[in-house]
Amino acid sequence: MLVDWSRLDSLKQGDDEDDIIWLEEMVRSLRKNMNSRLENIKTFTEEKKDVELQAELHQTKGVAANFGLAAVQKNVTEAELKLKEGNLEACLALCQELPSLWEQTKKELAPKFPE
Repeated sequence: MLVDWSRLDSLKQGDDEDDIIWLEEMVRSLRKNMNSRLENIKTFTEEKKDVELQAELHQTKGVAANFGLAAVQKNVTEAELKLKEGNLEACLALCQELPSLWEQTKKELAPKFPE
């Protein structure tokens, strides 16, 4: 399971129609936001910009945690840790896994939150 559905469901108050619509809008915004973040991560890894990469990983970790994107959160947490430890190669390897992981996560989100 790539998504912690209980975390995502906790963002709305019950089955109120307005809350459901709000959450759908938030997930649409999340998709756009994560695509931008992953593009930034790709650029920073290619350019080996450690400071910018660490900041983007940290922010991405927070977004993933807030929305219950468990697999993405785990990956960026590990990548950030490797970077802090000075193991750039391990960090870069984890970052290269992110696009595929995000695509799989979007597929898991799609039945409940179609694009």
